[in-house]
Amino acid sequence: MEIAEWEKRYSKAVSNVKGQLGDVRGVFVAYNSNVDAMKHIREEEIQKLIAILGCENIHERIAQYPRDINDPVDLMARLIIAMRDGKAAEVPTYNTDIHEWLMDNLVFDSARMGGQAGIISNLLANLGISNVISYVPWLSQEQSEYFVDSPNLKHPVMENDKLVLKHPKKAYDPQQKPKINWIIEFSRGMRVNCAGEQYEVPRDNRLIVSSRPEWIRIDMSPNMYDHLSDIREGIDGAILAGYQMIKEEYGNGTTYRHYVDRAVNVIEKLKGCNPLMRIHVEFTSIQNKVIRKAILTDIVKKHVTSLGLDTVEVANALNVLGYEELAYSVIEKDENSIVSLYEGAVRLLKELELQRVHIHSLGYYICVVSKDHPLDVDAHRQALLFSSALAATQASIGEVKSFDDMSIGLKVPVYSQGHNDLIELEKYLVRRGICTAQDFEDGCISVDGHNLIIIPSKVVKEPVATVGIGDAISAGAFVALLAKMPKINICNIEE
Repeated sequence: MEIAEWEKRYSKAVSNVKGQLGDVRGVFVAYNSNVDAMKHIREEEIQKLIAILGCENIHERIAQYPRDINDPVDLMARLIIAMRDGKAAEVPTYNTDIHEWLMDNLVFDSARMGGQAGIISNLLANLGISNVISYVPWLSQEQSEYFVDSPNLKHPVMENDKLVLKHPKKAYDPQQKPKINWIIEFSRGMRVNCAGEQYEVPRDNRLIVSSRPEWIRIDMSPNMYDHLSDIREGIDGAILAGYQMIKEEYGNGTTYRHYVDRAVNVIEKLKGCNPLMRIHVEFTSIQNKVIRKAILTDIVKKHVTSLGLDTVEVANALNVLGYEELAYSVIEKDENSIVSLYEGAVRLLKELELQRVHIHSLGYYICVVSKDHPLDVDAHRQALLFSSALAATQASIGEVKSFDDMSIGLKVPVYSQGHNDLIELEKYLVRRGICTAQDFEDGCISVDGHNLIIIPSKVVKEPVATVGIGDAISAGAFVALLAKMPKINICNIEE
């Protein structure tokens, strides 16, 4: 299909989804929300920080590839690695020293809503979803101020042994401290000089310094858990994110097993009398391989229906599941990378027993769907097209404040390189006898055991910000599918 025809498909998909979003009864969104301190770093600022810490120290730490950020040298090593590769990264820090050092030596440009669940909650509320229930275990007063003022956005709280829904600004814990992440964005073409080596940034991206203080828990009170069934009739699905906050061990002697089990219990409680409820998990960069594997095999596998990832996250997932060679080929920058990404998506679908795997890569989105999913391939394609236009809107203006803003994203052209990548995958599938060129013409094919849907995406050349674009992609596609799903009312039956 030529790019002009794809553009027509985009317009039809957005119009179609707009007419259906009102059919979504509600969405539950949890867990992670924080305040993002945003900084778009400049070349001279990079060199200033390098001069403060010393090139040799940073160069040595780059070779060690720190998984956590414990001091400023760790920070600079991971920032230069991210800039050198042009890839987004999220690296945890477990103390406040880094925040204080950055405030002394860099200072942020602005602050905004951060965290996958927080960003998605605001987005869905602004799109007009009638009932967005956002749950953040560490909701502070400062955090609550970053939620949009919309009556359809609510947060569960316990009052007099009852679960009630209030706007986050009326539901916060006055004793809770805020969680602040640093988002350090960099631009394509920037140059970094360190220890005799020069790097040129290949694309716009960012490093997230994720604050993980001791009091962070992916959990909810036993009382709230017991009453979670009270919200089930008002929602059609759930988007869960933030599991990367789970630690191997805690100061009180508990381990990750406790919080993994609690996470599964919440999912099962949400499904309760409706085992067909759609549950989507948004994956992210997770440095700790033990936690990464536990999330995939113990939380995602068998318990959820849908998984959202980017290219690096696919490689990380495949790596801990034992597909090291395929993981390596996924992140290779050659014509075969899209083939490896497709094969990786199929492995994840089967290995984790999912109904849907949605991957967003620069220039195209891949979705593999099991044959028992209740929606046809055209519904999935429309959802992907809608999500791409939504992401282009967010990249263009920084925040989607209403559905009407989607006209901005529709004006962004389909990325020609992404369209070319589709042709490479088509050649591979035809060579393997999986389909004909005609079969692949509209980006949808049926394969033994699954369906493949792939679209060329819209890419903003100079995005206002990169944070939250992946969240818009995954949440947009998921809620578009919820709008098309048949509604099942069985929660009035005794469990």
